[in-house]
Amino acid sequence: MKILAFDTSNKPLSVAVVVDGKVLAHLESTEKKTHSVTILPDIKKALTESNLTINDIDLIAVAKGPGSYTGVRIAVTVAKTLADTLHKNLVGVSSLELLAADGDKAHILVPLMDARNDNAFAGVYQNSRDKFVSIIGDHHTSMEKLFEALKEYDENQLEFINATPRLQELIQNQFPNAKIITVEDSLPDAAKLAKLAESKKPVTDIDDFIPTYLRLTQAEHDWYAKGHKDDGNVSYVEEV
Repeated sequence: MKILAFDTSNKPLSVAVVVDGKVLAHLESTEKKTHSVTILPDIKKALTESNLTINDIDLIAVAKGPGSYTGVRIAVTVAKTLADTLHKNLVGVSSLELLAADGDKAHILVPLMDARNDNAFAGVYQNSRDKFVSIIGDHHTSMEKLFEALKEYDENQLEFINATPRLQELIQNQFPNAKIITVEDSLPDAAKLAKLAESKKPVTDIDDFIPTYLRLTQAEHDWYAKGHKDDGNVSYVEEV
């Protein structure tokens, strides 16, 4: 299977082409350019390095969030456009599960994305037969509530991934024996994204595939603050 995988949900941009488990091209970009400027040239470059065209690709894999609102939207929009226009299969993978792939498979893995004010996007995963099983679903939470939920686990088995200096400080105060992988050492990896995508079912309706934000955007927050109601039928985006 020929897989094109990419992730723009975090600060780095990662693109990979993987064919039958072999990585043919792998690009990581930390340039101070917006992902919207670099993603298509990087995809083209990855395909060129692989001696493939976009038409050769069987599956498009994308990190669907949570993460940077703008970053997640960019990757998902590109993935949907390519999959729809070229009639390719599309798989979305949790950006937190992708970060969990950087951890030790023997540990209880807690991937994080700093959401400021001692809050985070977090999930809890365990590896079982080379597949990541979600123990606690991805969610937006205060670190205090996350720590409370983790007290039932042996802290020596806990491994926090993608911790900023502030989150690292909070973790060390609560679980001094837990392992911590910092932001600098846990960059998203599109090659790992491709591997995760292999075991997941493709999206059945590309039009209905949307990013996973896990909390309201500021625009949505302001929308509801003005008295608009969420009736469960019409989304903020559709109403606007």
